[in-house]
Formats: sequence, structure tokens, C-alpha cells
Amino acid sequence: MTLKSEDIVSLWRKQIQKGYLKLAVLFALTKGPLHGYKMMESIKELTLGIITPTAGGLYPALKELEKEGIIKGEWKTGERKKVYKITDKGKDVFKKAVEKHFELISLTRSWILKEISKLKIIEGLNQPSEMIPAIKVLLLDEKASIKDRIEALESLKADFQGLINLFNEMIKHIDNRINELRFNAL
Repeated sequence: MTLKSEDIVSLWRKQIQKGYLKLAVLFALTKGPLHGYKMMESIKELTLGIITPTAGGLYPALKELEKEGIIKGEWKTGERKKVYKITDKGKDVFKKAVEKHFELISLTRSWILKEISKLKIIEGLNQPSEMIPAIKVLLLDEKASIKDRIEALESLKADFQGLINLFNEMIKHIDNRINELRFNAL
């Protein structure tokens, strides 16, 4: 049986979500202790709905993270809720995982932009992004001041506006190329 492209992409997306679940758990726990249901809500909110864990996916991940000493769970007295918190080891693992993730993003971004630039759609695609330092401040720097966080968010906003402008420019170039091709086809 041959899968359709959409099915393959959907399968890959599920695998990516599964791979990022543990990272999302740690991210959620950097905000404070949580029990399972609240953690599922927090992860969904923090990832803007990209990762929506189920109990069947979350609890095995929590068990594994707890076994590795990355998180610690404690049963609440008189309740049937286990509250999890991130350990110092977990904070270190989260920081290192995020750093490696940004390395991968940077390399992938450079590769993609290099290939796009070969299409001669638009010039200047290989400029380094300022997004990564801003995101690192927001994710990893627990001691960042409110001023630093505001500056990081303003930087992200400006970068996204730059991307919007870049995409609009690319769309213009693509439209011009389509029109050239149509004109030459006549």
C-alpha cells in the first residue's frame, strides 16, 4: 500500500509532536509545578496548539522523565493527583536540548535559504536571524529582566514583520515569473 503525500506528512507531524512532547513537558514545568491534566492544557497553550498531548502520550513520557531524574512527581495528600516539578538536572537537560534544537534550526534554515537563493526569487535571503537570541532570552534566561523580555519580544515582532515583508517581496517575484512564463507560452 502506497501512502499519499498528505498521509506521509501527517505521520511525520505526529512523530515530530511525539519527539517534542518531552521538551514541551520540561518547558511547561519551567513555569511551575503541574499535575497531568493542567500540564496537557499548559503545553497546548504554550505551543499555540501545535502540540496537544493526550493522557495516553503524556503519562508514559512523564514516567520516563521521572525515571531519568529529570522531573519529580509527588502525590498530593488526600487527592488523586500527582504534581510534577522540574529538577535541576531537568533544567540543565532542557537548556541543552533547546540549544541543540536552535543549532539544528540554524543549520536547516541556512540550507533552505541557500537553496531558495539559487532560484533567484529574491536577493538577501542568507542574512542571519535575530530571532534565535530573542527566543533564547524568553525560553532560557530565567533571570532576564522585564526590560530584557520586552526587548526580546519587540525584536521577535520586528523579525516577523521583516519576514512578512520578505514573503510579500518573494510573492511579487514569483508572480512576475509566472507572468513571464505565461507570456512566453503564448
